Amino acid sequence: MPNTTQLHLPCGPVKAALTDNLIHARGIPYATSARFQPPQSTAKWTSPLDCTARAPICPQLPSRLESVMGPLTDGHPMDETCLVLSITAPARAQHAPVLVWLHGGAYISGGGDLDCYQGSDLAGRGIVCVNVTYRLGVFGYLPIDGVAPANLGLLDQIAALRWVQDNIAAVGGDPGNVTLAGQSAGADSMVCMLAAEGTRGLFHRVILLSPPLGELHGRAETRARLAEKAETLMTKDPREMTIAELLDLQKKLLLDPVRGRLMLFAPTFGAYPLPSEDAVESKIVEAARGVPVLIGWTAHDGRPFASMSGPLCSLYSMPFVGGLLEALGTWYMTRRYFSLPSQRLHARLVQAGCASTTCSFEWGAQNNPLQACHTIDIPFVLGAPGAWEKAPMLQGSDAEEVLRLGEEMKNLWTRFVHGDRLTGEHIAIGKDFVTSDDMFIE
Repeated sequence: MPNTTQLHLPCGPVKAALTDNLIHARGIPYATSARFQPPQSTAKWTSPLDCTARAPICPQLPSRLESVMGPLTDGHPMDETCLVLSITAPARAQHAPVLVWLHGGAYISGGGDLDCYQGSDLAGRGIVCVNVTYRLGVFGYLPIDGVAPANLGLLDQIAALRWVQDNIAAVGGDPGNVTLAGQSAGADSMVCMLAAEGTRGLFHRVILLSPPLGELHGRAETRARLAEKAETLMTKDPREMTIAELLDLQKKLLLDPVRGRLMLFAPTFGAYPLPSEDAVESKIVEAARGVPVLIGWTAHDGRPFASMSGPLCSLYSMPFVGGLLEALGTWYMTRRYFSLPSQRLHARLVQAGCASTTCSFEWGAQNNPLQACHTIDIPFVLGAPGAWEKAPMLQGSDAEEVLRLGEEMKNLWTRFVHGDRLTGEHIAIGKDFVTSDDMFIE
């Protein structure tokens, strides 16, 4: 049995695990909500809430990236009552910087309490880590007239950030020093957060890993098509459907992809709390003037998507030329959705006088065909021991190399989260040996 400790939070007392001088509190409610309703503040509780066991994640189908990341949600509880967050913090933290992690998964998979996102290593470096679980897919991103408003999952995330402002000091965190970090859909959420109404002051710097900025525009048409298709598939009021029925609906919707879109489910511009699409970029730039930004991508971010929906994917099995075509598809998908639009956003931020730095993750396991693919940078910063050992993308790794790159990544994040200023020069992790002293202004 692990040791436990009691946290006295403004929202109520919490029983947490205590291991190696780190506090682990899993599944603290940050809000409550009925199906298809916006999140509401939780009522305060008086009896200690046991937060020592696995917390629920949003009901979901198997991840389409299991072939890259491995089966990370196996055995994890799923429930609609999933507006919870998990905290990993130094046991004696005082005014420590806070890192809030928003997981990726194309807005249809993942969860904040998964072991692969645990922040023990960063907490050991003096950072209070908060992982947020939010509504996904049909539960959080399927607007239906008269039934479900748009952007429920985004509103969940904003509610979690407000909870952090109100409660994190009781865990030793500094609510005035919050870094928001996320990967893929999580990074996309953060881009939306920069543009959203009512988010100023909730975070003070951002780390964007592989934001799919190539999908920043044209979302209204995708959401409209999705809602129209859902209307034709539903045989009864979705408020009365079972979880299994809603997931079956989602499965059918995903069978009809929209050409050129990696994410069918995503935040909708022009619906609260987001501005219209034509105002998004100016809102992002305006918000970023006081929020340092670190934008990253991987050298072969598009690899998994080239195999799923790339323009040449039907030809990859051809003898002799198939491998070449797959490499071309990977190059195209990486540049189309990740690296080029990230560089464009960075250039616009710098032009506007914002503090922005780009970072590419160039390493891939030797002889591993997945190369430096989407999500490969996460295990070098986050994850409980053994959480990533079955990940196909890491098979063939050299242990010493992994440790060295992990130190580089964690040093970069730790100093950025603590408020050190980056030089602004592009950082290439895994290409050349880089020390944190090379990255920051002394």
